[in-house]
Order: sequence, then structure tokens, then C-alpha cells
Amino acid sequence: MELFLIDQIALDEVTRALLNDVDQTARKVNELRPLAPEIIERVQRDLLGERVYSSNAIEGNTFNLGETIETLRAGHIDAGRKREATEVINLGKAIEHIQANLLKSCEPYSVDSFLGLHRLLLQGINDNWAGQIRTQQVLIRGAKHQPPDHKYVVGMIEQFFERLTHTQDANVILLATWAHWTIARIHPFMDGNGRMARLWQDLVLFRGRLTCAIIPPETKTEYLESLAAADEGDFNPLAQLVTRRVASTLDKFLSAQKEADAMSQWAQAVIGESSARAAEKRKLAYIRWSRKMEELRYEFERCASTVTHASTEIEVQVVPYVIIDQGAWENIRAGLSAPKTWFFKLNFRREGRYLNYFFFFGKHYWSELDSDRERSEPRVCLLISEQEDREGKQDARRLDQFSTPLSIRHIFVADDKFVRVRIDPDQQKNVDEQQKEVYDRSVEATTIAQEFIRDVLLLRMP
Repeated sequence: MELFLIDQIALDEVTRALLNDVDQTARKVNELRPLAPEIIERVQRDLLGERVYSSNAIEGNTFNLGETIETLRAGHIDAGRKREATEVINLGKAIEHIQANLLKSCEPYSVDSFLGLHRLLLQGINDNWAGQIRTQQVLIRGAKHQPPDHKYVVGMIEQFFERLTHTQDANVILLATWAHWTIARIHPFMDGNGRMARLWQDLVLFRGRLTCAIIPPETKTEYLESLAAADEGDFNPLAQLVTRRVASTLDKFLSAQKEADAMSQWAQAVIGESSARAAEKRKLAYIRWSRKMEELRYEFERCASTVTHASTEIEVQVVPYVIIDQGAWENIRAGLSAPKTWFFKLNFRREGRYLNYFFFFGKHYWSELDSDRERSEPRVCLLISEQEDREGKQDARRLDQFSTPLSIRHIFVADDKFVRVRIDPDQQKNVDEQQKEVYDRSVEATTIAQEFIRDVLLLRMP
């Protein structure tokens, strides 16, 4: 029996047009390379189940697609359907062997590789036939052309691989179609010839930077008729079937990429909208917070002016600074550093003695006194430092870091209300005891300013 050579195959206009369509589709896929790993993984996972199911179903395996996928996933052999389950698992292993080994091999087209793949396919099903060229005549029921006598098989397989290896300029799909038909025509094994033909077809396609051609069981009649037509020398039906199935697989990659792009665009849109809303929310929170702080500073200015005008011995003066901007405010909330955090300075003078108090911004670190909401939302507080030297040569000390008769420690805003953090006056009497903080909630700005100025004048500058 003589084998048709690739250069003897005549293609009609339909086949040529379909091949051109696949070239264009493959070009679109290649333009997307490298595809995202998650896309490749998802499509290949789906393809593995389809490839195993379709190829086995054509040969009469009764596992449906769901059972095939579950068997591949679990690796479980159903005792009642042991042979069919083994066919599923073995074909899955053969496909993985092609992907992991033969595609990376410098010489994949060899008799040894061919027999090794068949061994994987039939192990545990018929070990006597696994990886062995048939040594007896076989007949294909209903076929016009029967396989060659077994004594010619080895030579024909060697000839097949010689031609396959040295045919470099042929169209990849045409080469895969020819390889598919040749293996089916030679029928080199006692069992597994159809699956081997489809496996080797896909190997040729993958080596040519295309993808697998999954021939579904519903096209079995068309498939067998196309093989019979190729036996007569007309390869167009088989080439068209393989071409259509390659295009279908390529479309799966394009569809997966489109879905991923659409999902990414959706996610970006949602994230963008969410971020915009979050930014607006933060901006509003900052504006409301800064308004409250401006209110507090105004009350200090008003109280200081009132005291100064009411006395010839006492002078209280507020020196304002620019309030921190939103960026610095957000940095402080996040525990990061920010420049120029001074808000205002409060200068006291009484009979030659001077005290300076610096009000500046810092992060509010929550304690057990904070509510659950206050703990979950980062806040900026107003800290206070004291400096006794008029010339500013003495370092300022934060009120919350040394023992002082002034009970106030810092101030923050919660729910648009001032919260004053101070030391419990009952614990102030005994300096040996650990000072305990208390929160005065919903305190008016006027009260904070009045009581602070009063305490400084009565406790620090009597």
C-alpha cells in the first residue's frame, strides 16, 4: 500500500478559504500574546476535558463530558466502568505528556516517542498491546480500504516519520490532516489507533504554533466519511473538518481574552467609581474637619483677645499658621509624616513671665475609651506642647509626655463634635499613681478655649 504524499494533495477553493480564515484568526490570537496565565490555564483546563471526552466518545466510550471532567479531576476509577474510566485517565495523561515533553523535544517525531505515547494510552487496559506495533492482520468493519498487512507496518511508520520530519514548508493544518489520516490508514496498533491519530494531529498543530482540533462525537459520521474520502485521495473534507475545529479552538482563546478584557474594564470602572466616591468622601470629611478646627482656633483667638483687653497685666496672643492641606491630613491619618503641622501658637505673658503653647496636628491613636467607630476610622488630633523660654531656646514639651497641672492632653473631632482628652483630676492629686485619661465628648469649642486659658493662668502662671 502506497501512502499519499503531502504534495500530492489537491485543495479546493473552500479548503483554501478556510485555511486563510484560520491564518487570520491565529494572527489575532498571536497579537494578544503573551496571553495572561489565568486565561491560558482556564482555556486549557476546559479543552482538556473536551479533548478527552470527544476523542473517547468517537471510539464508543459512554462517559459524558461532566463525568469525564470529574474523572480527570479526581483521578478516580469507577469499579463498575473501570475500562472507560481508565481510558479517560490515560488519554488525559497522554495529552499532558505531549504538552510537557514532546512539544519541548528537539526530535518529537520518532517511532520511540510514538510508541511511548501509545503505551500511556493503553496501560492498565491491555498491557500486552500497549506500545507495541501490531503483529497480526486487522479488519475495519464497513471500510472500503483495509489496513495494510502487519508485516509492512513498521516500515510504513518509519517512512511516515521520515516524511513528517523533513516536510518543513507545508501548511501546518494540511500537515496535521495528512498525519491524522496516515496513522488512521496504517492502523499500526491493535487498539487506540483513532485516539493516536488525533493526538498526533494535535502535536503537529501545536508544533506549528496553532492549537488542537477537537472533533466532537456529533460529527462522527462526517468524520468517518472524510477519512474514507481521503482514502480515495480527496483530503478536502478532512482538511476542512480539521480547519473548522482549529478555528473553533482559537475562538475560545479570543472569547476568553474578550471576557477578561470586559471583566477588567468593568473592574476598573467599578474601582474608578469607587475610588472617586471614596476620594469625594475623604474630601468632604477633610473640609468638615478643617471647618471644626478653624472654629476652635477662632474661639481661642476670641478668648485670648477678651482676656488681653480686660487686663493690664496679662497678655494672651494667638499666632495662626496655615492649616494642613488634605494630603498632609491623609498622611497623618495613615501614620505617615507630614511637614508644617503647626496650627497656631498661644503666647502668654504675665509680669515678665512667658509661656508658649504650640497646637499642632498628629495621629490620634485609639485607646479603650474610643468607640468601635472611632477605632475603625483613622483620625487627626490636635496636640499641645509647652515652652517656657521667651526666646524659644528651650525645647517645647508635649503636655501628654510630662507631669503638668494642666489636665488637657489633646483634642479630636468625632461625629462633627469635639472630644477633649484629659487626665482624670482625681488621679492628678497622687503623682505616684498612673494617670488615667478621660474623654469629654461633645465639648463646645468655646468651653475648650476658655478652660485651657483659665487653667494656664491659674495653674501655670498664678
